[in-house]
Amino acid sequence: MDHVSTLERLFRHKAQANREMLAAMAGFEDGSPAQEVALRTISHTWVVDRIFAGHLSGTPHGFGAANQAEAPSLATLCADVAASDAWFVDYVAHLAAPQLAEAIDFTFTDGAPGRMSREEMLMHLITHGCGHRGQVGWMMLEQGVTPPTDGLTTYLHTAEAAARRRGGAVTAAAPSQPAEVASQRPGAPPAAAAAANPSASRLEELTERMREAALAAGGLGKTLKFNLKGEGIIFIDGTAVTNEDRPADLTLTATIDDLAALGQGKLSPTSAIMTGRLRLSDMGVAVALRERMQVLFARMRPAA
Repeated sequence: MDHVSTLERLFRHKAQANREMLAAMAGFEDGSPAQEVALRTISHTWVVDRIFAGHLSGTPHGFGAANQAEAPSLATLCADVAASDAWFVDYVAHLAAPQLAEAIDFTFTDGAPGRMSREEMLMHLITHGCGHRGQVGWMMLEQGVTPPTDGLTTYLHTAEAAARRRGGAVTAAAPSQPAEVASQRPGAPPAAAAAANPSASRLEELTERMREAALAAGGLGKTLKFNLKGEGIIFIDGTAVTNEDRPADLTLTATIDDLAALGQGKLSPTSAIMTGRLRLSDMGVAVALRERMQVLFARMRPAA
């Protein structure tokens, strides 16, 4: 594992993320405005990659701007991006440390002078591409298209499974609970703890409302976990709702206040995601569960 540099891993991840994003873009309606914007967005990242490839290799890049006059077809873009990504994976694999630190003078497409190290240029391309894939992923959500999972952790634990403790990994058994806790209704914190800790009382209230909502909604079809940032866990498996901290198909991370606001209809899930108040572990699963989760939140709302 150690012979592969971090930069090489980042560019391998970039190549895979681009492949998966372009494959998912086939889900856009052909000829739709959303499809054209998505094609132009990823095309822009490809153009910028090729411009900086020219700077890095000391060869003319041939672009007068960071965007093409017309959006390419999906097939053309797939081929262009794949070839460019392969070039960068090979390029970073053969770089020595002194080369990474070397400063390069260049000219931006608007004519302004620039100077960056090779490492800075390469890291710019990683962050630039990630940002624009995120934009396209959001457009997919708006169009009902499932975006791919675009995470470095997911890539590393898939591409290097054995080296990342994923080869034949065994899930540890849950620790046993004291008799007085195990004998309570699942999900309810001890009464003494609730009295001493107001957030525990709020957690119990939210858990009960979530339990009623899950029963009314008939389950979600996936396991769901709400991570309340140190104030507790709400775990949903079918119609069973507990406060166990177990692996789930989808983890939603939010404060207990924001979860309450979501349940009361005072905060929309879309606004919460856009402002970072709600984080999702797997956007693809979230999209698949969107309608069922809307029902869940609607049934959590107190009666008028």
